[in-house]
Amino acid sequence: MVPGAVNLMRDEIVAKLSDELEHEIQSERQVVYILVETRKLLERDKVLKTYRELKLCSDWAVHPKLCGPDAQEVLEHFDAYEAEFQKSGKTLAEFKLEPLQEFLSLTKFRSELAQSLSKYGVDTAPLSSDAFWQNFVQHYCEVIRDCPLEATNQSTRLVTHVSALAWPRGKADAIFPGKRVVQWNWTLRTGAIRKKTVSALV
Repeated sequence: MVPGAVNLMRDEIVAKLSDELEHEIQSERQVVYILVETRKLLERDKVLKTYRELKLCSDWAVHPKLCGPDAQEVLEHFDAYEAEFQKSGKTLAEFKLEPLQEFLSLTKFRSELAQSLSKYGVDTAPLSSDAFWQNFVQHYCEVIRDCPLEATNQSTRLVTHVSALAWPRGKADAIFPGKRVVQWNWTLRTGAIRKKTVSALV
């Protein structure tokens, strides 16, 4: 593709993303559209892999299940927590593994999405709005709710699958006013299912 055409394509994607981010997130379609267009920009310049959390979360939105290296790393974090929980009964909040906490709260996903787009001149101000991000997360979780992270072979000792589910807004507001709540579930090799609630979403 000639340079002029490449630049035109980039400019068109940037314009589309800036326009979409100006609108309140009200559907799963918007979330998927934003993530797919973002990937186009980053893959074009071969920099997607430098944003590991963004890559993982956008992969998750467009695949029925994930079992690649980044997914395995996340599963290993859950595995480490599960081992500690079985030993000491520690809560997720007490288990201070920063990469796991960032993943659970989707904070790094948010920061990498904003950082990557701002480099192309996309207006990322909406991503700094907690109200905008809450809506984004609510619909993102609907996109991934039936698409688990899946352990391959014996990459983990205890945990085989991880999935996420966003609470309905009414339920979340009734218990955690002003927050959006993601419930993380994981399945053990014994077949047992753990359900943990993370309310660290602003």
